[in-house]
Amino acid sequence: MHTIPESSISQCPFHTVRRLQPTDVLLFPMHKRSIVQYQPGAEGQQELFLFYGDKEISFDEPELFSFGENLAKHGQFIAADALSWGQDYTWVQIQALLQQLIDETVIHYEDAYLATESAQPEVGNCPSPLPPASCTEAHTWLESAVLTENLTGRRLELGYLELVIPIFRVAHIALDAEGRQVGEANVFPKTLRMDIPTLWRTCIYPGSRYLDSKPMNVTALKSMRSYWPQMMACLLTIRAAYLARFPAAQQGWTLAHVEALSTLVLALPTYLLMRSADPIANAALHPALSCLFRVTDGLRVVTHQMIFVPVGEPTLAPSTPISAEEIYAYAERNFAFTSEHGVCAGPKGMIEEFLQVLIDGVATKNTEAATLEPEVAAALQQLQPAFDYGLYGLQVHAVAFSIWPLLMRTYVNLAELLENWRGSMSEDLLTWRSRLQQQAAIVRTQTYHATEELRSTREEAYAEIYQHCAQGLGQAIDEQDLVARLERFTPVVDGKLQHRLSHILFARFGVSEMLEDIELLADAIIGCLYKVQAILKLACAQQMQLNQVLDRPAPSAAFAANLMDIHNLLQGAENRKLPYLLDELEDILGISITLTQEILDIQQSNKLL
Repeated sequence: MHTIPESSISQCPFHTVRRLQPTDVLLFPMHKRSIVQYQPGAEGQQELFLFYGDKEISFDEPELFSFGENLAKHGQFIAADALSWGQDYTWVQIQALLQQLIDETVIHYEDAYLATESAQPEVGNCPSPLPPASCTEAHTWLESAVLTENLTGRRLELGYLELVIPIFRVAHIALDAEGRQVGEANVFPKTLRMDIPTLWRTCIYPGSRYLDSKPMNVTALKSMRSYWPQMMACLLTIRAAYLARFPAAQQGWTLAHVEALSTLVLALPTYLLMRSADPIANAALHPALSCLFRVTDGLRVVTHQMIFVPVGEPTLAPSTPISAEEIYAYAERNFAFTSEHGVCAGPKGMIEEFLQVLIDGVATKNTEAATLEPEVAAALQQLQPAFDYGLYGLQVHAVAFSIWPLLMRTYVNLAELLENWRGSMSEDLLTWRSRLQQQAAIVRTQTYHATEELRSTREEAYAEIYQHCAQGLGQAIDEQDLVARLERFTPVVDGKLQHRLSHILFARFGVSEMLEDIELLADAIIGCLYKVQAILKLACAQQMQLNQVLDRPAPSAAFAANLMDIHNLLQGAENRKLPYLLDELEDILGISITLTQEILDIQQSNKLL
C-alpha cells in the first residue's frame, strides 16, 4: 500500500532527475478509473483512500482530503493549480505530494507521457471476448445424469444435483424466452455455454471499470432496462417475504442476510425450472426473471467474495453487519465489477437503485409504476416453496463444500508426516514424499486454503451459513449447529479397517519394520475418510429434504464420495491444480476406496501409478 505520510509533506523527495516545477503540465490519464472512499485507518481515525488500479493511496491528514478528492477529478492540470485544491497549501507541500504520485506512476509529466505511452483504449463496439463455444444445444440440469457422464465420465443422478452444482448456478445453462442463457457469459460450466449473438462495448462508466480492456455486454443491459420496473417490484415482494422468515434483518443487515436473500432471489426462477410438477420449459422463462437472476447474481458473487476470498482484503464473517453503500464500495475497490471475460454493464445509478430496493426496501418510481406481466405475477405466487428450495440448497452447499478445506488440510498433514518421518524410507515412499511436498506447496500458494487459519475460517463461514438457513427453515435449535451435527454423524473408527490400512501401507512402501510413523499415516487417512463420510451423511439428508420440496424422486443409488469431484472436473483441466485426494490415495497406495454415506471400505488393488 502506498501511503502519503505526514513526514513526507515537509520535504521534497529527489527520487528522479527531473525536478517538478509549478508550470509543469501533469496528466492523470485514467483519472475516471480512480475510486475515492473514506474509511477508518489503522488506528481507527478517518482517512481518505484513493484506489487506482493496483495502487492504494491514503491521506491521513484531514487538511489533505480536499487535495485527494480534487486529484481524482482532474485528468490534466498545471502543477501550481493544485495549490487551489485546499486551504493554505504551500508549493513545497504540494510539490512533495505530486512528486510522490509521479514516482508511483499515478500521474505523469504530459510531455514525457505523450512521447512514450500509447493512446487510451478506443471507445465503441468490441469483438466478443469469449472463446468459441463448443455447445450447440440448449440443456437444463434436469438432464443431470447424461450431462455429467458425458462431460466428466461420472454419472450424477438428479436427486443429488445440488450437492455438486451449487444452487446459485443451477439455472445458468437454461435459456430464457429471449433465447439467452440465464448465466450469459458466466455460464457454469463453460463447456455448456452457447454462442449467442451479443453486442459488446467499451465501458465508459467512471470507476474501476472505466475503459477496461474487457468490454461490457450491451445486449444484456438493453434487455434489463426493458424489464427494470418489474424487476424492482419483484425485489420488494421477495424482500418482504424474506423479512417474514428473518425478522432480525429489520434491525440490521449482515452478510449472511444479504447472501441468503440474493440466493433466494436466484432460487425463484431456478425452482420454476427444476420442480417436478409443471416445470417451465427451456426457452420459456420470462426475461424479467432471467434478468433479475443476472443482476442479483452479481450481488451474490460480491458477498461470496467478501466471505470466502482472502485476496485484496481479509475475509469477513457472515455475521458482519453490512450496508448497501459498503457493498458497493467494496465491489469498486476490489474489482468485483470485473469477471473473467467482461465488466458489469449496469451504470452506477441502476446498481444503487437495485441495492436500495433489495437491502433498504426503498420504493422507487420504478417499483411504483410497475405492472407485472402474468408470468411474473404467477412466479411470485411460488415464493414459499422457492424459498424452501433455496434455503435447503444453500444449506446443502455449505455442508457438501466443507469437504474441500478438509481435503486440503489432509494434503498438508500427510506432507508434514512424511517430512517428519523417523524411520527408514523406501524409494516409493521418497517418491510419494516428493509428490506430497509439491501438492502441499500448491495448497499454500495457489488456493484459498493456504493456511490452517484460512481453512478454519472457511469452515466457520459454512457453519454460520448453515445455521442461518436452518433458522429460515424453522429447524430445531439442536439441528442448527453444523459442527455438532457432523460430530453426531461421524462413525466410530473401525479398528479392523484401520489395521488393514496400516498393513497395506507397510506392504506398499517396504519399510523394514512396523513403525509408529505408519500408524500416524493410517490415522490421518482414516480420520479424513470418516469425516468425509459424516459430511456426505448430513449433506445427503438435507438433499433429501430439498428433493421433497421439488417433489423430485429419490435417487436410486447411494452417493459416492468421488462424485464430489464432478464440480472440479466441470471447471476444466486448466483450473485443476490438485488431484482429488481420494483418487490420489487410490493411485499412490494401490488401494480401492468405497465411500458412501453408509459404507467405508478399503481394499488392496493393483491400481498403482
